[in-house]
Amino acid sequence: MIEKSFDKAYPIKINGIPQSTLTRAANRLLAEYAAAFGGWGGAPDEITAIAEKIKQGIDSEEYEYENEYDGGGIGNKVYDNVKYTNEARARAFWDTDEYNDPVYRVTWYFFASETYTKNIAGKTLRAGSYTDILKKVTAAKGKYRYFCTHRPPSRGIIPEGFISYDTYGRDERYIGEVTYDEQPPAEALRNWGLVIDPDWERIRAAYADIK
Repeated sequence: MIEKSFDKAYPIKINGIPQSTLTRAANRLLAEYAAAFGGWGGAPDEITAIAEKIKQGIDSEEYEYENEYDGGGIGNKVYDNVKYTNEARARAFWDTDEYNDPVYRVTWYFFASETYTKNIAGKTLRAGSYTDILKKVTAAKGKYRYFCTHRPPSRGIIPEGFISYDTYGRDERYIGEVTYDEQPPAEALRNWGLVIDPDWERIRAAYADIK
């Protein structure tokens, strides 16, 4: 979660509001927008326009944006569901203070959050970033990982005792995976078309050691 807020009223001094003060406020607006929502593609035109208005010390249009996305991770072995929430408000305008003296008010509020969830062995794991949910999920899975070569995994068509199983999306080498804390009998592995992942012990240990 990232939250950035700013609300300041600039009083008029003898020579007006210093240009350096207005420029710093405009640059901070752009920087905090990028910090909240990422710098890819730059800020939207409305935010850029407000920054230019701030530099000139004149009123801007009010900018408001809210968006919420809740989606599943079908075919994703890292998470089951992800929820994104974005909120942005910004404005610069002339106002008056408690003494009815003119002030130039600059205000904004940026909020961005993402929540990932994954169910492993009956426990729901939650994290605020893709990297963190990947760490938690990898550490929570079984000690042994097997790839499915015959059919997508599900209860009843994979050996019992599993910790987790996931179906992969298209264009993957295997159909899915299943993990265990104890290795199933070799005959069961052959019958269900499961092949062991030789790198899993190293991968899982690396994530399990990350606090």
